Amino acid sequence: MAKKKTGQSHKQKKKQVEARSDRMQTLTLVTVILLFLGLGIFALVDSFIGGEEVKQGDGGKANVDEAIFAYDKQPVRGNPDAKVRIVEFGDYKCPVCKRFKDEIFPKLKKDFLDTDKAGFYFINNPFIGEDSVTAGIAGEAVYEQDPDAFWKFYHAVYDNQGPEKETWATQEFLVDLAKKEIPGVDRQKLKQAIEDRKYEDAVQQDRQIAAKAGVTSVPTLFINGKPVPNTFDYDQIRKMIEEELEK
Repeated sequence: MAKKKTGQSHKQKKKQVEARSDRMQTLTLVTVILLFLGLGIFALVDSFIGGEEVKQGDGGKANVDEAIFAYDKQPVRGNPDAKVRIVEFGDYKCPVCKRFKDEIFPKLKKDFLDTDKAGFYFINNPFIGEDSVTAGIAGEAVYEQDPDAFWKFYHAVYDNQGPEKETWATQEFLVDLAKKEIPGVDRQKLKQAIEDRKYEDAVQQDRQIAAKAGVTSVPTLFINGKPVPNTFDYDQIRKMIEEELEK
């Protein structure tokens, strides 16, 4: 009897091991199937989103109503009455914005601004640091004193740009820069405006415009409300402008 019980016990253990093995195989198979299904869904969603980005341009931005840009309140270079209006959203601390100023802006100036074919507008979108806002306030203060002097400020700040991760766009720096590069600006008024943060509301209004336009990075360009897919593809920029001129 003892032998028989031992044999039955052995058979039972064998069946338990086989059952456990079957369960593990089933669980592994289900896991693999779910993994492949998950990857397939991810690929499908990624493909769909990617298609939307290509369709709408930079960051998925669609054309915007130009009324939100409030052109009459923004600094403009070139012809404000031109058929083509180019808008740049920028941050004075952004090294890529400096690159745009160095590489693309001169071409726009030569081909379209100096020839009065277009107007070029700058709108603040400060986000790198608190001194990005300070630089924006200084720019608004200079613009209030002398609209033409604003563009000297625009170039001077980028030409003397400090490291992105350092706080360099301070009141002292900006007033001293104006003294050296923009002699016609009243430095005392500029200093007071920065101290009082007099034009911070104007900078924040610019930020709101950027949000409404779907701007998520700088520099970002719009041509007559149409987002430019690649800010550094000048051939594409020129083609977009010429198409607008032909309308």
